[in-house]
This record gives sequence, C-alpha cells and structure tokens, in this order.
Amino acid sequence: MVRKLPTGSSSSFYLQLYQIVDDRSSDPIISWSKSNTNSFVVWDLKKLRSDILPKSSSVLGRNFMEFSAKLRSHGFKTVVKGPGELEFSHDDFARSPLMKKMMAKALSEKIERFDAQIKAMKCRLKAKKASLRVETLFQNLRI
Repeated sequence: MVRKLPTGSSSSFYLQLYQIVDDRSSDPIISWSKSNTNSFVVWDLKKLRSDILPKSSSVLGRNFMEFSAKLRSHGFKTVVKGPGELEFSHDDFARSPLMKKMMAKALSEKIERFDAQIKAMKCRLKAKKASLRVETLFQNLRI
C-alpha cells in the first residue's frame, strides 16, 4: 500500500525525482528497479552527472553529492548494485498507478497554486498602474 509522501517544499523533490525516474527516455541512465517496486537504479553515474542533474532544477541538487545527500534527507536508502550502479529505495516512493496518480495530482495542485500567484501578481500590478494613473492625474491638475 502506497502512503502519501510529505507535502510542502519536499513535494517538489519527489515530483521531479518521480518524473525523471518514470521517464522512459532516461532508462539507460536512471529507471525503476526491475526487482523492487519501491526503488530506482542509477545505471550510469557519469551520464546522470553530465546529462540529467545539470538539466534538472536545483531541487534535486546540482551535482551527485547534493543529489545523494537530498535522497538521504528525504528517507531514501542506498544499495550498491555494482560498478557505477546504485539503487535507492524508499518505502513510500513506488512505481504504481496510485503513485503516478498522486504525483499527477500534486503537480496539478502546484500548477494551480502557481496560476493563483500569477493572478494575484497581475491584480497587484493592475492596482499599482491605476494608482499611478490617479497620482499622475492629481499632479497634472493645476488649481
């Protein structure tokens, strides 16, 4: 049974990690484990360092040391697979339809919050422009 992962600032970490691990185009570099539904494997550390981490936001870390530290701080355990391969497991981070649905919901909620922030900023900007217009009108009055 998949439980809900933490929300808030750490939800960005889980969302981005899930998107990268679930992306089939990155399977030669990082993918879900074939033997465990609650883990993913980094198959090619060099490619992860050169191709994936620099392109991801700083949420995952800018280099492998930061990425690894963030995984540990978010409850992931490390299992060494072989030369250049690492497996990371987390009881609540799983490849499943339920998890995919949870991640999609979390992402849509994040987009909704972002949209609300943009609308609020537009309203503030509109109010500021109106205020400036009124101020200009008063300055132009010569009584």
